[in-house]
Amino acid sequence: MRKTVLLVFLCLAAAAGAFGQDLDDVVISGRVVDTNGQAIAGATVTARQTATGQERTATTNSDGRYRLIELPPGPYTIRFSATGFGAKERVELNTISGQSLQLDIDLSPADVQAETTVTVTDEDAPVIDTTRTIVGGTIEQREIEELPNIGRNPLDLVLTLGGTAEEALSTSDLAEDRNANPRSTPLEQGNFTIAGGASYSNNITIDGLDNNDDRSARDRFQPSLEAIEEVQVIRNQFSAEYGRASGGRINLRTRAGGNKFRGRAFMFYRDDRLNANTWYNNSRGIDRLPLKYYNPGFTLGGPVILPGYNGRNRTFFFAAYEYQRFDDTTLIDTYIPVVPNPNFQLPTPTGTEQFCDNANPSNCPATAGFVQNYQNLYATPNAGNIVTARVDHRFNNSVDVTVGWQFGRRKNRRTSGASTTRIEDALQARNINTDAINFTNNWVIRSNAVNQFRFQWSNYKPSYQTDDPLAPVILIGYRNPVTNSVQTLIAGNSTASSLQNFADSREERRLQFQNTTTYITGRHTFKFGADIQDVNSQAVALGDATGTYNFNSVLNYSNNVVTRYRQNFGTATDVTNTYWGVFFNDEWKAAQNLTINFGLRYENETAIDDNNNFGPRVGVAWDPFGKKRGAGRTVVRFGAGIFYNRVLLRTVGDFIQNQQGSLASFDSNLIPTTNNARNNVLARISQDFPNGYASLEALRSAITAANCGPVATPVPCSPTTGFQVNTASGGNPLRSIDPNLRIPESYQFNVGFEREIARGWVVEANYTWNKTVKLWREYNTNLPVLPSGFSDYTAYLLANNFLFTNANGTVRTYRFYLGPSADASGVSTNPDTQSGTCSTSANVTCWINLNTTNTSTTTPNTNASDGVSSNSIGGPIGIAREALRNLRPDPSVDEKERVASIGNAFYHGLVVEFRRRYREIGYGFGGSFRAVYTLSKLMDDGLNNTSNAEISGDFSREWARALQDRRHRFALSGTIETPRWFGKLRFAPVFRFGSSAPFNLGYGIDRNLNDSSTDRVIFNGDIRELVWRKPGSGIPTDLLAKFSLQPIGAASGNIPRNAGRGPRQYIFDLNVTREFRFGERFRLRPVAEFGNILNMAVFSYGSEFVDFLRFGPNPTANQLQQLENFLVPTRTYRQRQIRIGIRFDF
Repeated sequence: MRKTVLLVFLCLAAAAGAFGQDLDDVVISGRVVDTNGQAIAGATVTARQTATGQERTATTNSDGRYRLIELPPGPYTIRFSATGFGAKERVELNTISGQSLQLDIDLSPADVQAETTVTVTDEDAPVIDTTRTIVGGTIEQREIEELPNIGRNPLDLVLTLGGTAEEALSTSDLAEDRNANPRSTPLEQGNFTIAGGASYSNNITIDGLDNNDDRSARDRFQPSLEAIEEVQVIRNQFSAEYGRASGGRINLRTRAGGNKFRGRAFMFYRDDRLNANTWYNNSRGIDRLPLKYYNPGFTLGGPVILPGYNGRNRTFFFAAYEYQRFDDTTLIDTYIPVVPNPNFQLPTPTGTEQFCDNANPSNCPATAGFVQNYQNLYATPNAGNIVTARVDHRFNNSVDVTVGWQFGRRKNRRTSGASTTRIEDALQARNINTDAINFTNNWVIRSNAVNQFRFQWSNYKPSYQTDDPLAPVILIGYRNPVTNSVQTLIAGNSTASSLQNFADSREERRLQFQNTTTYITGRHTFKFGADIQDVNSQAVALGDATGTYNFNSVLNYSNNVVTRYRQNFGTATDVTNTYWGVFFNDEWKAAQNLTINFGLRYENETAIDDNNNFGPRVGVAWDPFGKKRGAGRTVVRFGAGIFYNRVLLRTVGDFIQNQQGSLASFDSNLIPTTNNARNNVLARISQDFPNGYASLEALRSAITAANCGPVATPVPCSPTTGFQVNTASGGNPLRSIDPNLRIPESYQFNVGFEREIARGWVVEANYTWNKTVKLWREYNTNLPVLPSGFSDYTAYLLANNFLFTNANGTVRTYRFYLGPSADASGVSTNPDTQSGTCSTSANVTCWINLNTTNTSTTTPNTNASDGVSSNSIGGPIGIAREALRNLRPDPSVDEKERVASIGNAFYHGLVVEFRRRYREIGYGFGGSFRAVYTLSKLMDDGLNNTSNAEISGDFSREWARALQDRRHRFALSGTIETPRWFGKLRFAPVFRFGSSAPFNLGYGIDRNLNDSSTDRVIFNGDIRELVWRKPGSGIPTDLLAKFSLQPIGAASGNIPRNAGRGPRQYIFDLNVTREFRFGERFRLRPVAEFGNILNMAVFSYGSEFVDFLRFGPNPTANQLQQLENFLVPTRTYRQRQIRIGIRFDF
């Protein structure tokens, strides 16, 4: 209903016309008159592109008006001529993507003045586009090259503009601390937030074609910074020509060749000796991480010259290559069994001394094996190759084509730990392989009609895997003779996920077709077209997919006695999604100072059933001064519209996998120990070591060959022995899709004002209102159903005992009670003293304290004293869960998540920008300037498309400030060129400030028994006390005393989501360069780039969870340290880093 009302409102508000602005190309329009102001009909206006010599011509109508459309951005010479009048030229007119220039000219009679050339500089060219209704900004090539950008990622420059913010849980720009293992930002969080849109709702394009990873929400390919001409950011009101985003649009325009051969060789270098140490490394007495970073490359462009063919003015090429190498090493420090396994070869130990694999090495029993040390400093670099290339060809003045190629290869093996027990073949790498070919055809049908056709094929293959991802995993337990601790040697392969990476292998193939036609008639510019994309996304979750062999001791490994085996089957998903969108725009020049636009777009994606995605857009640009003095220096803008996100295919893929029931998981620990069944199956599997099973049937065949019955009466094992079918995998629960799932949609409104307040100085202010609905959220459909008469699970548990039958037939009776909160165990036989150990072989009553601080989720089981389960009694939370199992709709599994369109977000913000494009100031000084202040508020009810509520499904209680909501943001960037007496140095600073962002305070465990760790705390103080704390502040005893634990099974805490106040953000980087010219063609530019030049210690929570911890009355030293670090951010922004480099242009 709301969508219908808004649609009607927009149609009525702009009944006069429609929205049709071009964001990738340039429009030059205006009026040609004589010296008396009378229109000159039939005048010829010719735009000649300076670099290539290509020309486009238009003829004025009866009112003297002309319009040149679909012009490639770049410098132009515009020539005006008419019979009986002297011609005029405007030269070196620089244009950028999405620009609409209004150039009016008066021609004198031929007998007065034959021809005039007017030189236009930045001082003379229009700085205000009075017809533009979209809101955003463009970062041009000069800024791209000179602004500091430590990561050399063009998308990082987006944050220098207004209305932008880092994504929630962002770890970009954070320091790398040694021996740390921090979490990374979830891939589905996207890159950044624009105008309050969800950070995973942006559309990133290269030369107007899709550059997204549709399974997550990141970009597919990052071109070399040296290959980028512009970074264009549209915050809202983007043309109906573009869809697939309820946030913003970011377009990277690549450089093209021209009539002159031009090239560049460059090299950048970083070294740990140039950097400061991180704050946390210093505080822990740890040296800087070793660092060597090489970044060479080149660009080359010009006309295509071949034997017998001269491509000047017709055929051009441009190519850019960049190599990135981040040298690093990983210390492999582990122990190798002395006696080898006959079926598998481990590397030769580097140590000579042999150690007994026993807790007491001085008393080495015959059942213990021996180990020798193995050390190797192994090269684990982060290396990548980036290639972009394009060829532009003009067949004639009406037809030109562009063919482009993108090639990216990256293999990142860097680790942050001091050492690892993995040997070389088990070291994983983050790989990204991507390729793309694109084609663009521009056809000028006639002077008032242009057609543009685009095509793209792309292939994206990211993975986190070893060099041989199909090999089985071998885990060997041993006791470290130095620390006397049990460790695991990992060999053969590794399919484990980490806090930074999910172990999988993916491939996403895309075919894209675009066609757009522009037609001018009278005062109207019509544009219509279509965008079709066919996306096939395939993924394989690698966790235990190749077979994982466990040997719990060195001796068992040497004797080939497997103690555990796991393998998952059916972990592949294959999702095909066909996207198509059609649109129509009309731009009406209602008056010389008034432009009204209206457009309508329809979008559809086959991955989900949602067929009513109509997106109307309306825009108005008004110059209040019209023909009066000051005309062309002021514009008032209004815009509104409905926008749609795109489908994230990971969620859809999980649903398809679960729906098909293709996932089957085998774990030998699921086999009972009765009748020695488990050992018999493992003995059979040991015969196949070290090979995994190629199919589910092959493993079932091995299992049925084993005996699961008594020795006296052997019984073959069932084919289902040890299997779980269609269960959760790889950290993902069973997932289904709500029948009413819809694509998220955004209702946006903007009103703005732009004014040239002095020559070349512009101030712009925009207020944006953005409400997003139908965001994807999850709720648990397999929650235990609480019987009537109970307020929560706590009340049910207190009233009902839980009976568990031991392996010998005796019974454990679990009884629940509310005891002291200082109880660190929670499981006892005496509720008064919290003492006594529950038996697993006799009838016993076990008392479970629901107020305990014990967070164990261990499930009670019958595997006591078999060397597999360390606690067959179970932990308090695990016991409580099992006591509720029979209340679940499906007791055979735990969590079942359903994705539904039930999330919301709201943003409103004011962006004020003060800017000046590059100009020569005088006395040898020059520069550009941009200062942006953003005052905004962003509210939401979830983090991303898989967010859960504290109370399952109740997202109204989750409504709070978003994690990336910083009320005040300020960004300052620019360039300063100094005179000769100051060394002709160029300075380019970037300063960013953000006020405090919120953080969420929880338990980090599932005390309310809803299968999700979103529980929040009980706090009996003032919410304003929940503020981040500096390291070294001591244990906050008074603050901790105001917290209490909710009983296990209670519904919720009492503080809101995201109630804490985190640290502020300060980032100050500086680029210093000097240009040396050798003639007109050659330039040498050494550069020094300083990241965090003041080496400020700015703290951040990154992607870490902020959890309340409660321990027993006698906390350990480690627990005391955790209490001292309560509310202390665990990460800082990057320390001072220096990169030196050189560019040589020829």
